[in-house]
Amino acid sequence: MRFVLPLAALLFVAGPALAARQSDVTPDAGTPAVAPASALRFAWPVPSRVTVTERILKKGKRAVMRYDAVLSARKEGGYELKLDKFQFLEREGQDLTKGPLPPGIKEATAMASAIPTLVLSAEGELVDMVGVEEMLERIYKMMPEERREQMRAVFERPGMKEMFKQSGGEFWNAWVGAWVGLKLAAGEEGLVTGQSQLPSGPVESVVTVRHRGPDAEHQGAVRLELESVLEGEPFRKTVVATMTQLFQGATPPGKEPPDVDAMVKSARRVSRAEVVMDSATMRPYSARRYDVSKVVVGDKESETIEEHEYSFAWPAPKKAGKRR
Repeated sequence: MRFVLPLAALLFVAGPALAARQSDVTPDAGTPAVAPASALRFAWPVPSRVTVTERILKKGKRAVMRYDAVLSARKEGGYELKLDKFQFLEREGQDLTKGPLPPGIKEATAMASAIPTLVLSAEGELVDMVGVEEMLERIYKMMPEERREQMRAVFERPGMKEMFKQSGGEFWNAWVGAWVGLKLAAGEEGLVTGQSQLPSGPVESVVTVRHRGPDAEHQGAVRLELESVLEGEPFRKTVVATMTQLFQGATPPGKEPPDVDAMVKSARRVSRAEVVMDSATMRPYSARRYDVSKVVVGDKESETIEEHEYSFAWPAPKKAGKRR
């Protein structure tokens, strides 16, 4: 059929379970007893603007981009986070700040600039995204005309937009959201149940969270890690159910969709996140998220690695005025 949707696509678009409730973390019984810790609380100054440099590895390609993250208060309560001033700095080692831009960079910059606004709770957790429809329309317009309606039909299926929202907000979860309410002391490790949203329904995983102690480079900062694993027959069945839905939406009339259950032998996704953040405000200094997805179709195994590294340049604190 003309529309070919990779069987591994689910593993790439379904966000990892990084947004587990950290207030529910249970310290591992094998961790040595340490002094009680205070829960991490979101306390960025409002408004805030921070310049972010992001290094990306995706589908074997590398790129570096820079943008600003802007936090402001919402009249309805909570906050909103917008990304602006997007600029691609490098692509496959090529400096993009000098000379004419290579083909595709202007379009990629325009697409990045259309990232929806994140709606955050007063505690700093992601609760919604505004502008998803507008971004999807941009995606459709960038596709060959003969594929637009097929892709539109895919995203109109139940659960797809929720999965899109979850995937689109994973950068915030790696920066802040995944750590809100965490109450582990330095050296402790804990477990919590995480959840990923797929069109066929939510799928749960066990998330391991680790407090690696204070950071040597930044006073008052801590180093945190988490790992989420989705695997086994329950996850394979979820993958099969989701891919079956997607193929049904993309299969031309009069043709039978493939037997996905027979094709997909196993599926596994490991997601990791790391952050160095100020323990008093949860302002990050650096963050990283790393996903390894494997799927076995027939007798062939495919593996995809995606990595995002973030560094944050916060404005210098304003100096106090001289006393008269």
